[in-house]
Amino acid sequence: MIIPSIDIEGGKAVKRVKGQRGVYVYTGDPVQLAEKFRRAPLVHVVDLDGAEAGKPVNVDTIREVAQILGGRCQLGGGLRSAEAVEVALSLCRYAVVGSLPFKNWPLFAEIAERYGERLAVSLDYRAGKILIGGWLEEALTIEAAVELLSRAAPYATVVVTAVEIEGTGGGVKAEVDVRTLRRLAPRVYYAGGVKNCHDVEQALRLGFDGVIVGYSLYAGDLSQCIDW
Repeated sequence: MIIPSIDIEGGKAVKRVKGQRGVYVYTGDPVQLAEKFRRAPLVHVVDLDGAEAGKPVNVDTIREVAQILGGRCQLGGGLRSAEAVEVALSLCRYAVVGSLPFKNWPLFAEIAERYGERLAVSLDYRAGKILIGGWLEEALTIEAAVELLSRAAPYATVVVTAVEIEGTGGGVKAEVDVRTLRRLAPRVYYAGGVKNCHDVEQALRLGFDGVIVGYSLYAGDLSQCIDW
């Protein structure tokens, strides 16, 4: 599955380079992108301001995007309370949490127990370390994070993101073993560095179920491997 992403900052759709605010490959209208991606089976939506603030920020814009998509989306960014997760699930099919397991494990375990089949966990990494708080803080090593998360599995999905090549088209850099992640969730998606269909195929050969793409939609070429 090829999953387009809509990253929202200040009400606009942007594609940052390596997660850096102010460094963009693309800026545009998230509503227009939602219309463009209407036929995609799933769209990855991120509230970038929310990720940095620790709570949802661009809710009105995301609500409009989700309505266009008919709820076929997974939403992340600042989901660090039960209320925020509930809001996300009222808009999209899945809620994506990244910082929550490492900032408030008891609350995460409770949410996982309640919403496991609609919960996606994001493992965003750079140089072997998990990044949280809008990619501004380092947490555990990848290995330690997977071990911790296994205590409350399974979830619907695990998303892994190679932050150091995010938004660069630098190719697939998977620092995780997909077979290990299968202990956590039935679906495992990859993001980061994807430029073309060759990169998509590489991720699939590594065992990922889907690839989340952003850079390749604006500066790469997926014309031979998408049908939406």
